[in-house]
Amino acid sequence: MDCRKLADGRLSPAKTGVVIEQGFSIYLNNNLLATASITPTMEKEFVVGYLFGQGFINTIDELDSINIKNNTAQVILKDERRTLTDTSSTNYRIVSGGGRSAYFEDTGLRKIKSNSVIRKQDIYNAMNALFKSAGLYGETEGVHAAGLFSAKADPICMVEDIGRHNSLDKVAGYALLNKIDCSKTFLVSTGRMASEMVTKICRCGIPVVATKTAVTDKGLAIGKKCGITVIGFVRDKGTKINTDMDVRVIEAASMKIYSGAARVLCD
Repeated sequence: MDCRKLADGRLSPAKTGVVIEQGFSIYLNNNLLATASITPTMEKEFVVGYLFGQGFINTIDELDSINIKNNTAQVILKDERRTLTDTSSTNYRIVSGGGRSAYFEDTGLRKIKSNSVIRKQDIYNAMNALFKSAGLYGETEGVHAAGLFSAKADPICMVEDIGRHNSLDKVAGYALLNKIDCSKTFLVSTGRMASEMVTKICRCGIPVVATKTAVTDKGLAIGKKCGITVIGFVRDKGTKINTDMDVRVIEAASMKIYSGAARVLCD
């Protein structure tokens, strides 16, 4: 897209990338459940991950069919009675800034039991791999990215989306559709780890989550309750951090481990 760039006190013609924000509607058992603003990729994974993260389904086997056409997903569950009550008052729009919990509460979250141990260098490597693969993030700085990795830091799935919740939903949907054992994985993300994000991660059974940014108090409380290792402000040496009107290069690697530090090998 054409724009005017201001640099060194002068305006000049320039080209810039612009993030696509697409409206996407989800119908569940022929009832409009929600309309989301998403980046138009991995729509099926998004739908499955969203339904799972919000508690509308508990396993992939509860789905009878998913048909996606014209920015609309038509989802039918095998047990149509499962959500007739739950969806009656949940018609809303999910904006790009984040998700909204329809009816799922953290009171039903399970305690994660996983013997996975992650090397700190593997967490840095995974975050670096996420940034390297996130071409849209690098071009526009206007999307979020999330990546699922094995305990040995092998990439399983990396996605980008205009919303941090959406990127997590796409990862979760990919894991469900491909029957990934999430107890042997860890997640890295560019998004803030607030309560809704950590709740979805717990639903997936992912024992370790690391973000380049902050963790909220309620996000941490849910992480502790569920036995999740929550890590924030992951900064590898050489990472470029955009600040107001400047770019700062990290001179020494660091991270903040808020809970479950025993899962992180610091050797």
